[in-house]
Amino acid sequence: MTPAIDARVRLDTHPTHPSAVQAVLTGSQAHVALMALEAANWSAAADNILVLVRINHEEP
Repeated sequence: MTPAIDARVRLDTHPTHPSAVQAVLTGSQAHVALMALEAANWSAAADNILVLVRINHEEP
């Protein structure tokens, strides 16, 4: 049996840009989730925080 990966991802809207989503990564193996999200075009904003932004011409 393969052991479980200790990585958690909490998704929430970005505090200042409502069309963006941020992911906060925790756990001793958060790097596994980090690599997966970066492969899916998420961008690192800080240590263990990534953002996914949808460009919308209506947002200031």
